[in-house]
Amino acid sequence: MLRFEQIERYLTGKMPPDERRAFEAEMAQDAELDALVRQHRVERIGLELLVEQDLRAKMRAWDRETELLQQLQPKRARIRPLTWALRAAAVVAALAVGYWLLRDRLTEAPAPPDIVQTQPKPKKQPPAWRKPARQPGAAPERDLAQNELPPAPIEEMQPDGPAIDYAAIADDFFAERDFLPPRGAKGGSKTYLEGLKNLQEGRYQDVTNALKPELTPAPTTDDVQQQELLAVAYYKNGQYADAEMAFRRIAVSRMQPYAQRAEWGVVLAILKQMPQRQSALDSALDVILRQPEHLFYAKAQQLRERL
Repeated sequence: MLRFEQIERYLTGKMPPDERRAFEAEMAQDAELDALVRQHRVERIGLELLVEQDLRAKMRAWDRETELLQQLQPKRARIRPLTWALRAAAVVAALAVGYWLLRDRLTEAPAPPDIVQTQPKPKKQPPAWRKPARQPGAAPERDLAQNELPPAPIEEMQPDGPAIDYAAIADDFFAERDFLPPRGAKGGSKTYLEGLKNLQEGRYQDVTNALKPELTPAPTTDDVQQQELLAVAYYKNGQYADAEMAFRRIAVSRMQPYAQRAEWGVVLAILKQMPQRQSALDSALDVILRQPEHLFYAKAQQLRERL
């Protein structure tokens, strides 16, 4: 089997558990293979981000077009009454000219003999549309011309079901204990422990200002711990896009158990950005659900069922 295909099966979770464990053991022994897997993983994440940025650009362009149409709508509404006034003036002028021409011809012609005429049968007229009575408190309506029909009612689109509160669902599934040690913990560097204290006391900005937003190519345990602390601080501070990127950096490192915790953090950060990130959310959930031994496999299943 080609090495590229083997790496793709490993990254997409299609590799059986026994073969996966053997492949990870081979990665631990072969530094070149480990570096190649890291490179493939970074390229996949970069491609997802490019697709996502393109989608966001298209959505912003669509929003600008919608806003422009809304600004033009009142101008069109003002033009229509003017158009009807000009049409009415033209009809009145035509009737006046016809009346004067007909009057001159009638005065020159001899008087016709008396003729007994029978009354023509009245033609059936279509029922006239009557303006419905306006309810008290309703907005005033535009006056319609005599032969003008009322506008057809616009059918409003009804939602298929109740709207999903994605932010509330994320709050239900987020727990600090999944990422952080309990209060009073002593393990970790001085920088990490100071950041942990600031985060637990709600000083999220102090954490994001003190810690670095990137990881080195060969991160240590302390580096990954600080990055995890930074990701949680971003999340708690409402910076969900930054939190997602910080969690993804940890996931790429493949350092356990931080990588699996970061994959769950990516899901929660994307959930806070819904409903615009549906495809990204499905992809992040699939990464966990393809691994039954994953630390957050059960929670991912519960989240998928709830959505």
